[in-house]
Amino acid sequence: MRRILIALAVTTFTVLALAGSASAASGQVMQFKFHGTFAEAFWSTSSATSFTDTSVNVSKSLQGSELFADQFTGNLDAKGNFTGGTDTFADVTSGFSFAIQQPQLAGASVSGSGLPAKTCTLDANFNVTGCSATTIDVNVTWTGQGQIFRGVFNDHFTSNGFSETDHFNGTNRTATATGTVGGLTLGASELQFAVLGTTNAGTTIICIGTSC
Repeated sequence: MRRILIALAVTTFTVLALAGSASAASGQVMQFKFHGTFAEAFWSTSSATSFTDTSVNVSKSLQGSELFADQFTGNLDAKGNFTGGTDTFADVTSGFSFAIQQPQLAGASVSGSGLPAKTCTLDANFNVTGCSATTIDVNVTWTGQGQIFRGVFNDHFTSNGFSETDHFNGTNRTATATGTVGGLTLGASELQFAVLGTTNAGTTIICIGTSC
């Protein structure tokens, strides 16, 4: 189950990094765009009785800045079975600072204190049993490592009144990341992955008739 949670966290990073603002005209045309920079990281700490997975994704684009932070703590019984936990998360567009060094993606940093967040409690079946408002502090520093990768992708698909056009042009660089999130100190030994990047991506979807 823990591996599933990690996979979901990674999927969340990907969606946040590529998604942008959306617009629609008469329900027929949808456009998703992201043009800017981003930094993301994922850490995991564990003991015999619990584990904590922490993720941070921050971006700055033509549409504005956004910071998403999530910290999930799960409790385990003597056999390693999940018995319940808490999930604290924040998704904000202000109240923090983000800087990234370009064009070499040498490093980045994000800092925000008292960011509005929510903490939810989960039972052993991952059912949410309650949520409450809270705040969270986020301070993370990235340092770029190794080669910068560049990629360009264009694709077009049509079928039965449905048309989708995708494009991607971006760079990314793996990194180390350390800091504190929600009062938890996170170092290189807990880091699962970290990346810095720039992205110019977009998707245009056109629906005609009953295919919409």
